[in-house]
Amino acid sequence: MLDFRASVAAIHAAARGRRFLSYGEVAAASGLPWNLARRRMDPHLFAICGWATRRGWPLLSAIVVDKGSVSHGAMKGRPLIGFARAAERAGRIVGEDAVAFLAQEQQRVFEWAERTRDDELHD
Repeated sequence: MLDFRASVAAIHAAARGRRFLSYGEVAAASGLPWNLARRRMDPHLFAICGWATRRGWPLLSAIVVDKGSVSHGAMKGRPLIGFARAAERAGRIVGEDAVAFLAQEQQRVFEWAERTRDDELHD
């Protein structure tokens, strides 16, 4: 099972370093190999986004990308569609340009991490 706290901590740590992380790294934070976590990842990240939204935080999964995109953070295809759908389900308005929305949200996650202490992650 993917560990909510471990995933949030991994996202926070990556964001503080202004870096992106892969879905596999999120799985590894819970001690799971990617093949066991794969089917659970979308609902897990959506739950994190819902939780963050309720706290007035950005969509934390914005910096979680496929392995090939870790160096630049860009998403395309299924990952981008999935992120945009999750954003809309969380009550966010994505608009016509999902790529621009993603980039803006990624920047918001990096800024959030700069001002959020570790002890604020699990209140």
